[in-house]
Amino acid sequence: LFSVAFAGGFAVLPAIALGGIFSKIGASSRAPQYGAIILLLGCYLSDFWICSYVPKCTFSSLLVLAAIDLINSWFIKSYQKSATEWVVVPFIVITSLTSGMLQSVGMGLGASTLIFVASFYRAGVVKFIANGLTIRSTIERNCEDNQWLHENADLIQLLVLQNYLFFGNASSCLKYIQSMFDDEGGSDPDLPPFPKYVILDLSIVTGIDTSAVDVLGEISALCKENKCNLIFAGIPRVIRPALITGGVKPSRKNQHLNFSPDLDSALGRAEDGLLKFVGHNEEKAADVGAKLKHKRRVSMVDHGLRHALREIDVQHNISLAKHLQILEKSTTPIEINAGEKLIDAARDENLLRGLYFVESGIIRCDHDSSMSLTRGGTRSGFFAAPHIDSSTDSLGQVHARSATVGRTANLLKKNPQGAALMAQDHVFRLARIGPGWVIGSISEFLGQDIPGTYTGE
Repeated sequence: LFSVAFAGGFAVLPAIALGGIFSKIGASSRAPQYGAIILLLGCYLSDFWICSYVPKCTFSSLLVLAAIDLINSWFIKSYQKSATEWVVVPFIVITSLTSGMLQSVGMGLGASTLIFVASFYRAGVVKFIANGLTIRSTIERNCEDNQWLHENADLIQLLVLQNYLFFGNASSCLKYIQSMFDDEGGSDPDLPPFPKYVILDLSIVTGIDTSAVDVLGEISALCKENKCNLIFAGIPRVIRPALITGGVKPSRKNQHLNFSPDLDSALGRAEDGLLKFVGHNEEKAADVGAKLKHKRRVSMVDHGLRHALREIDVQHNISLAKHLQILEKSTTPIEINAGEKLIDAARDENLLRGLYFVESGIIRCDHDSSMSLTRGGTRSGFFAAPHIDSSTDSLGQVHARSATVGRTANLLKKNPQGAALMAQDHVFRLARIGPGWVIGSISEFLGQDIPGTYTGE
């Protein structure tokens, strides 16, 4: 007891029930405990004759107080917190009175474990379901690309998974993804399209077993069969070795499969792929750029600034081109190739500072991706993607290609304010820009370097 007191514990604790009482009266600090050990030492040296002067009603009252405190803490307050967990308490008390203390402890552990497993199962494996219409990356894009994605981004399907993955809950994910390619509805215009990209966010998954890895391999094979790209985002360190060992990894055989560090980069990769291979926006930009280069070669006057200003007027619904054309004589054309940095091309022309008007093509701006958001969201009331509610508490009961979801998606596509209704505010850290953009407008007036790295595509 003396060692316990000097270590910071209670000097005398005749019953666990008194621990809460001591804490409430302030005896949990170190000073009262040192006082208690001194008092205990005095009683011990006096053969506890001092205790004979303490009335018996004091001890009786202390026992009654401890009983009241126990009832309040374990019967009343526990019921207010969780009625399910409260049921365990009477069984523990009854078992303790009929069978013994150890048996009651074992029964309590068993019952608590069952309650935890049931709660874990109710939490489910799916944290969030979305598609490209309801969640977008933080990449800034030009108006044409944004409009195309606004109308076609439901070609991207997203699942954010959570908790521990095993065969049971992973199989429900497989069943859901199989429904994405279900062709039972035929040519119903209200059905969502077959996805071109499926993103599985594993960033909050706590673990995985080998059977679940096999199921993820089946999902990968299913996507490959349907010419759909599969992206795993935010794979934790404890899961990555299991996936690689199970063959679920990018390779020449699995060119449709990719790993991304977070959800934002995965969405950006999927959006870029749609724009390039489905929307063919890069081909269109390349055609426009080739025509402008030809005009520059055959013309005695360079009208590149006029074209860039007209793009700004069209995209932003303003009329500044005629007022700024006078600056044309002060401009110098800079041409950058795919993979070449703007700063390198500008350094060669000795034009490190100034305003850079994008005439044609696509330029990628990269910032520190660790400062970007990893997850966006949607406001309540808009379900352009399947969702789990009280009537469908399991992912296996949700159908990916639902006409109800398709009709809502079509409404959002046709609504000019659809993006504003769906999207929440984002802090943009990345950009993929084209004609109608001006680089260096803020840094030039503030006297700072141009933020980010601009690279031609």
